[in-house]
Amino acid sequence: MSITFCMVPFPNDPDLEIKSVAEHFAETWPDFGQVSDIEICDNTGSFKVGELNVTLGDINGPIPWSDLEGPCATSILWKNAEAELKLHQSHTIVTVYGELEAIPLSAFLTRVTTSVLATSGTALGVFWGNAALLIPKPIFVEFAMKILREGAPLYIWVDFRVGYDGESTSSGFTQGMEALGHMELEAVKVPETVPDLRERLFNIADYLVDNGAVIKDGDTIGSEENEKIQVVFSKSNFGYENQVMALCHSQNALKKSWWRRGKK
Repeated sequence: MSITFCMVPFPNDPDLEIKSVAEHFAETWPDFGQVSDIEICDNTGSFKVGELNVTLGDINGPIPWSDLEGPCATSILWKNAEAELKLHQSHTIVTVYGELEAIPLSAFLTRVTTSVLATSGTALGVFWGNAALLIPKPIFVEFAMKILREGAPLYIWVDFRVGYDGESTSSGFTQGMEALGHMELEAVKVPETVPDLRERLFNIADYLVDNGAVIKDGDTIGSEENEKIQVVFSKSNFGYENQVMALCHSQNALKKSWWRRGKK
């Protein structure tokens, strides 16, 4: 049995009705499974989709600011996250569980959360806890309705945290890949711009999610003959307890990865 969850903040009390959420899910993804067993008990609602379970728990209080402060400061998708979330008064915990692997379960949670957002007039967005990532309502719904039909919507599942660490080098890491069943990715002091490194990390993550754990310790990757980037399974430079997939660039590393969506 696998379980995962996210949180939806509200400016006041949550304005959700579990029946409306279940009905929206059934209408939007009719082939996913039969919706049944809709129940309400105090501040908790639940329903089933086939053999999968959904629970919505309303919390009379904000998401702890200690959890949100860092993600607000680094959010790319939600530019005014701090201003909008600083005074939110409550939140709903959206939990899904069942016999699914990590990636399909994340996709299921994304669909359920989209139904939550679509049936609420006041929901502000989503705190995707596995990545400590904040996504405003319109962007989350757009990713779920468009990109999820084609593949993994990684930008709402994984945080690609990248920054400059010198005049001509940058460093970065992912947060959220482990929750999808993969190692987190890291790169330290690489000769790339922040946008290029973010793109590289995204393309590698996308390739892994599409193809599985096909990159091995010691593999060399690159888009050209003179681009050599070695993948090393190593201790994290950013505080992760488990091993990470570190990218070790050569001096003549180029700026593009050979991974793209759809390549197998």
